[in-house]
Amino acid sequence: MFKPLPYFLCAALCLHTAMLSAAERVELKVGYLPILDHLPLLVSHAQDNEHFQHISIQPKLFKSWREMVGALDAGVINSAFILSPLAMNLFNQGMDIRTILLAHRDGSAITVKHGSAIKNAADLRGKSIAIPSNKATHTALLDAYLKTAGLTLKDVTTKVIAPPHMPLAMSKDRIDAFIVAEPFGAKTQHDGLGQILVLTKEIMNDHVECIVVVKHNVLQQQALGIQEWVNSLIKAGHFIDQDKLENNSKEVARLTAKKYFPHNEETVQLGLQNPKDRISFSNLNPQLQDVQKIVDISIAAGLMKQIDLTQFIDARFYQTAISQEHH
Repeated sequence: MFKPLPYFLCAALCLHTAMLSAAERVELKVGYLPILDHLPLLVSHAQDNEHFQHISIQPKLFKSWREMVGALDAGVINSAFILSPLAMNLFNQGMDIRTILLAHRDGSAITVKHGSAIKNAADLRGKSIAIPSNKATHTALLDAYLKTAGLTLKDVTTKVIAPPHMPLAMSKDRIDAFIVAEPFGAKTQHDGLGQILVLTKEIMNDHVECIVVVKHNVLQQQALGIQEWVNSLIKAGHFIDQDKLENNSKEVARLTAKKYFPHNEETVQLGLQNPKDRISFSNLNPQLQDVQKIVDISIAAGLMKQIDLTQFIDARFYQTAISQEHH
């Protein structure tokens, strides 16, 4: 006849099993910035990280792209949510990273001072514009926007400023405009300091911006864990867009404000709700032709050289996730 184990033996066995499963989970340190582009990382972490069997994600917040690149180079982090031209430039320079997923599509804006005389691309001639990095998608999109008025980046003064510091720089008249991810444009607009000149989706609709990169050796050694994470990130993307449409982004704001961001819930909601389609998380497919469009405008703007995207993009995790969804 079966005899139940004494309680202390049960407890010890459960603890041992938990320790074993924890030991089997590989830790992945992932860099991100306090921008809404990186929400899938944070929503996935909040909702799923405790349930992963093979991986444990450790998000690490950086204030600037320069800091994040330094950490990636030094091995302090081995994955990042990062600007696509910046990542591709690092790959071209020999950093052994691959992109496995998009972080989002669209989502930024050119913001000018409230009441500014700047009404279109031509009005930006001779103006001082803050960009988050010289190798930013934003910089390439700014160049593409200027070209609609026969201008290029050479006709403006660009200043690299960390995203959180851009609104203050504008308030002190150090810059005339800035182009950056949310929530900084929406908050500047809400505070009455700035107004949106153009959304980046109006410059290039459905464009790639930030992408998810992982060190190549991690992808080779930890494929099961990476697959779990990618599945969760895709699910998180759908959740963010659904919450945006049905719940005014209240649940996403509740999950991420203060815990992962220096922003309050209202600021997160502002950046996602104004308008609701300014940023999208539902199609994170790292398709070669979509990334190529960013390569093309980045090369045209003088930000980077040609890249072998067949080597840089590792789409197998996305493709596996989608095939699992359909079965």
